[in-house]
Amino acid sequence: MKTDSNKIEISYISLDEKQFREKATDIAQVWRAQEANNLIVGLEGTLGSGKTTWVRAMLGGLGYQGKVPSPTYTLLEQYQLKDLSVVHLDLYRLPESMDTAEEQSSEFEALGVREWLAKGKTWLLAEWPSRSPQFCARADIWIDFEFIGPYERKLVMSERSKIGQSFLSQLR
Repeated sequence: MKTDSNKIEISYISLDEKQFREKATDIAQVWRAQEANNLIVGLEGTLGSGKTTWVRAMLGGLGYQGKVPSPTYTLLEQYQLKDLSVVHLDLYRLPESMDTAEEQSSEFEALGVREWLAKGKTWLLAEWPSRSPQFCARADIWIDFEFIGPYERKLVMSERSKIGQSFLSQLR
């Protein structure tokens, strides 16, 4: 873990898929113990880099036992746990660039983000977050996924807000 000007950045290297899923499960359990009301996480990486696998493992760590499909075609999947709602978004199909900030904001609002967050105790986990400037501006944690070998992945988690700093500090 490194900190620059009090910014927390944590890197992990997983040697195989099992280790990758275990890390996501462990992190979800640590984060659930936090008292924060909402959490917004951007999951950035190339196609097939493990973003949906990460969310599946996090949900498993939170006790969810059902099926966890990729939200590629539905744009979002919502999971209700005892005291926590997890919304898994895939922003890939959002237009990359829109002419006006109003168009971008409208597209973001159409996903219902404001309503999800108003409910409280909600985690938004978004794949391809860079396709929405509004999501980027509100993200608490950013996770970059990268393949570094046939089975190895590197994750870099960085805080984007005080809430993100609080959650990442629990992983020390």
